[in-house]
Amino acid sequence: MSHAKLQLRLLKIILACFSLGMLFNTWRLWAPQTVFPQVPLFPFIFNLPTWVDWLTLTTMVISSLLILGMVFASWVRPRRNQEIWESGQQICGGLFFFAFLISIAFDQHRLQPWAYQFAIAFLLLTCLKPLRAVRLFRLFVISIYFYSAISKCDASFVQTLGPQLVKGLFTGIGVSTAYWSERTLTLISASFPIAEFLIAVGLFIPRTRRWTLWAAVSMHVCLILAVGPWGMNHHGGVLIWNIYFILQDLILFSGVLSRARSGEASIDHSEISLSWKHCSGKEKGILAIAWFVILAPFLEPTGYFDHWPAWGLYASSHDRVTLLVDEEAKSQLPPALQSFVDPPRPLSSWCRVRVDRWSLVELGAPIYPQARFQLGVAIAVSRMTDQELENDSEQPQVKLLFESAAHRFTGKRKISDYTGLTQIEPLTKRFWFNALPRPFDVDENASSEKIEN
Repeated sequence: MSHAKLQLRLLKIILACFSLGMLFNTWRLWAPQTVFPQVPLFPFIFNLPTWVDWLTLTTMVISSLLILGMVFASWVRPRRNQEIWESGQQICGGLFFFAFLISIAFDQHRLQPWAYQFAIAFLLLTCLKPLRAVRLFRLFVISIYFYSAISKCDASFVQTLGPQLVKGLFTGIGVSTAYWSERTLTLISASFPIAEFLIAVGLFIPRTRRWTLWAAVSMHVCLILAVGPWGMNHHGGVLIWNIYFILQDLILFSGVLSRARSGEASIDHSEISLSWKHCSGKEKGILAIAWFVILAPFLEPTGYFDHWPAWGLYASSHDRVTLLVDEEAKSQLPPALQSFVDPPRPLSSWCRVRVDRWSLVELGAPIYPQARFQLGVAIAVSRMTDQELENDSEQPQVKLLFESAAHRFTGKRKISDYTGLTQIEPLTKRFWFNALPRPFDVDENASSEKIEN
């Protein structure tokens, strides 16, 4: 067996194992649920049955299991039924990808970065020839580092999330930052995107790839320390995804494939080329998807591509929505949701609804950062309070703060406020995709019993 095939099999094994782990960790996000609002990608989804969610979740789980089993079967019996195992993996990889697409059509919240990466990875690693699959997947992973670095090159990162990561990292290694100046935190924060950009460049250049690999591994270890239980104590999915990245990078960039090239005299150039003329009809379609995924993030600053699919990881420059409810209206919300409503600020009766914490507790996943989705969640909550109004003369009990994307150099945002559903719901017309939620009413029995303090 060639080194390239061994490399590909190892990538498939860790991909299948970690996809199962992440689906298990966030299973409520993928199943029909009434603990958090769902915002479909298209309006016609409202009329479709929710059992489709079970179908897509089951398809992704079974596909991952079957790929794992077939990889081991082809490994144990390398000379028997190879074509059957390869065809089976192609079918399962395609099924996982299309099940993922259907699932995000039913709820945009499911467009989590790890799920998006895994769906593309399954398609590339199972449906392309080994050398081409590894080469294209390597380029895809490098693009993640590149766009992630670019997304942090703005004032909002070094002013907000950057210092939080710095504090989390040094707290994780037992160093207090209590007396550090804001300038020190800002300077260290600014080094993060620079390091990530250098990692992307170093991994792209074959001569520096092996050395840069250890910088990438070190970066993920630092992230685990920063966001793990020793630092910021984020949800477990972030830790699992960073562990996956470490294993993936060790397999993908350790130089195994380059050694394979030197040891294998006859390698058909057409099997490693990323040109359409060297691909079959099926591979051309997959190649087109891959190039779209790699290049489309350039559109994110224009607003024509979402933040997470553009690998805006740990970045805060995107537009966002903040939902406020009147202090008297808090009692009208379901008890499970009241736990996520902050007390009002001094001299104000408005309380912030922490939908980000609500998402983490109930679904085990961070809230989708796009304002379009957050508007849908805000409308779902606003409708709960609106149902309690006795007549139209009463004061609206919800307020929405719509914050534009942060200015790259100053971090400033334009903030507009809208009061009441009559002002909030028309905002959905700003977006190409749907921003209205499914009919929603919190199921108290299905809601989590454990609430974060």
